[in-house]
Amino acid sequence: MKHQFIAVLLLLFCLNSVSAQEKKSVEAVRITKPIIIDGILDEEVYSQHKPTGGFLQIQPYNGKPAMESTEAYFFYDESAIYVGATLYDSKPDSIFNFLTERDDMGMSDFFGVYIDPYNQGQLAYGFFITPSGVQVDLKAIKRDGDNEDTNWNAVWESKTRVTDKGWTVEMRIPFSELRFSEKSGSTWGLNMFRNIRRYNSNNSWSFIDRKVSGFIHQEGQLTGIKDVKPPLRLSLSPYLATYFEPKSSTSSSSFLYKGGLDLKYGINESFTLDMMLVPDFGQIQSDDKKLNLSPYELYYSEKRQFFNEGTELFQRGNIFYSRRIGASPMFSAGDNLKDHEIVDYNPGETQLVNATKISGRTKDGWGIGVLNAMSLQSNATVKDTLTGLTHDVSVQPFTNYNVMVVDKSLKNNSYVSLINTNVYMFGSPFRANVSATEFQLRDKSKTYALKGKGAVSYRGDSIRETGYYGYLSLSKNKGNFQYGVYQDLYTDKYNPNDLGYLQRNNQKTTEVYAHAQKTEPFGIFREINGFVYWDYIRMFNPNTLYCNELGYNANAQFKNNYWLNINGRYDTDVYDYFEPRVSGRFYKRPRAYNFNLNLSTDERKPLNFYFHYGHGSQSSIGQYSNFGDFQTTLRIGKRFQISYMISFYNSTHEKGFVDKNSANDSIIFARRNVNSLENIFSSSYILSNKASLSLRARHYWSGANNKSFYLLQSDGSLADNPSYKQSKDQNYNAFTVDMSFRWNFAPGSELVCTWKNSAYTDQNVFNNNYWNNLHNTWLNQKNSISLKVLYYIDYNKFIKKKTV
Repeated sequence: MKHQFIAVLLLLFCLNSVSAQEKKSVEAVRITKPIIIDGILDEEVYSQHKPTGGFLQIQPYNGKPAMESTEAYFFYDESAIYVGATLYDSKPDSIFNFLTERDDMGMSDFFGVYIDPYNQGQLAYGFFITPSGVQVDLKAIKRDGDNEDTNWNAVWESKTRVTDKGWTVEMRIPFSELRFSEKSGSTWGLNMFRNIRRYNSNNSWSFIDRKVSGFIHQEGQLTGIKDVKPPLRLSLSPYLATYFEPKSSTSSSSFLYKGGLDLKYGINESFTLDMMLVPDFGQIQSDDKKLNLSPYELYYSEKRQFFNEGTELFQRGNIFYSRRIGASPMFSAGDNLKDHEIVDYNPGETQLVNATKISGRTKDGWGIGVLNAMSLQSNATVKDTLTGLTHDVSVQPFTNYNVMVVDKSLKNNSYVSLINTNVYMFGSPFRANVSATEFQLRDKSKTYALKGKGAVSYRGDSIRETGYYGYLSLSKNKGNFQYGVYQDLYTDKYNPNDLGYLQRNNQKTTEVYAHAQKTEPFGIFREINGFVYWDYIRMFNPNTLYCNELGYNANAQFKNNYWLNINGRYDTDVYDYFEPRVSGRFYKRPRAYNFNLNLSTDERKPLNFYFHYGHGSQSSIGQYSNFGDFQTTLRIGKRFQISYMISFYNSTHEKGFVDKNSANDSIIFARRNVNSLENIFSSSYILSNKASLSLRARHYWSGANNKSFYLLQSDGSLADNPSYKQSKDQNYNAFTVDMSFRWNFAPGSELVCTWKNSAYTDQNVFNNNYWNNLHNTWLNQKNSISLKVLYYIDYNKFIKKKTV
């Protein structure tokens, strides 16, 4: 009896384990008559089939039933998948229903589906909608965790309606927006999500365990899709743009006209060709330029749609930075000036003429990507100050940029990749080539992960240098307590920056870290988590200590939806080989610490606030800094929102590099005060879910006021240098205004009217009066008004209309 009882318990345990591993499933029903996308679920097929539901909470109570019920239906025909859903709500008048721009859910409730045609848990296509009908489309990509790419755009239909029972959704997702093959099988990956803002509750159809890293592989299944032939994917998006630029220095103005074409072609069911001919990026937001006193290049995020959309494969290996394409010229006209010559004109960027990318993933898990772009020769103008004659000097020849990547998905959400970047300049001996690999291996339970990266760079003209980089980590990334260790190494000759971005090489870092979390609400907390790490950093050449760094990061979200973050770090003495800007020299930076406090109020409220304060100090030299941000956002009604942010940075008795002689044996440092102040005002008025008006104005000021000068010694210390008399103060201002009207007048088509105003001043006289800085900046404004019309032409719809 005892053995039988144990056997029954074991059987029940096994059955429970099998049940827990079974994926949730829903069948798509084939229909012969298309569903009218009007947000009303009144077609006969809805009453003939049973919906799926049973949504579970992701937050706040992970795994418990959703606070409001949801029912969804799936149908398909030869051209599209149809989704119908009823999102019940006990208080329909409390639904968060705000109008926002496309691809921005803001603080609205939302419902969406993720579809994975190959059912591999590596790549899924997301289609989301708010109660106001605002569309959001995105890709979920398996990488170090799961990344959501909101830059991916699709053309699909949807309609929503708010009712006395909640709200309803209908979607039509064309098969042409998905990547699949006839051999993909009738089982696709699927998950659905619903967010109920007033509960601050996120829910999913297939259970998402928050203790497991990543959500794509926790998807359910969509069955029943059979005998569907992947359609020809061909679309054209021609554009016309005109620019009006009034000149403040004269009464004249200039007009500029541009035209070009974007093309998308499905080479087969897996791979897509994207081509951009004579691109125009005049409508993107201005960069937030800053004063840079560090030895490192500033990083600016990519805003150009072509280089953001569908480029997830190209991020393997960390060797591709798309902002290099069409950036400022690589060479300087001032390097070989003759006597009495000056640079009269230097182009700010190279002219990009075309860009092409081919990317996709097969049903066997092979991902392939190729990206190629070309820029025209860029010339600077050099002027002879005696004769007044000018001549052109090439600062970058006609240049070809190329990126190629091959990626293979393995079991248990593992992968291995190879990627290569190449820069070739016609008529120049300069070459730049970087090859890299990246892999991730996870166990069956997806608890542990072994990750590795490696790269080799080869660049130069007559003399070429070869360097390499390596990274290896082992981590536990499942459960409430996670930890890991990694080791990386960059040689002093490794340089991927011709088509990549790396702040500093010539280092090797060992890091040990631990992360703890509690995702279930308790006491006054909704959830909390904390992270601690220790970095031991050495130089590669010479093989000497750089520093030890200890850091922490703690987050707490309260039940009233306030959020608190505390983070900081402590550095031992730093042997800084980068600040002197001379190879082999270092500055011994005294030990330091910094501390940050961040607090935000409930974002669901019409008026909410964000506050950040930070403090840093190097007490042995009397250096200290205070910095912070304050931001407030106000929503008025469901259409209008305004936001204001002010940031400041004040550093006293800071020491840093200011100058060196041509022989690099006299390096000058300064004790200085550094001040910065930034104001950003933004607002948006949403006319409808297809039209919006937005404004963003920013003024940034930063100045460095040198108090005394020092000569860097061979042991890294500083010696007083009262004989140095040059003025090395700096004063930088940036003022930009971006105002846009955007109208999506047809699926995939848009009209954009943009006003851009910019002014930049860079002086070597420190001015501590903020209003004087603002006034002086306004005197050098540059204005541009542009109108761009892009029209989307889908081959399938064009042929259908033509045959009708």
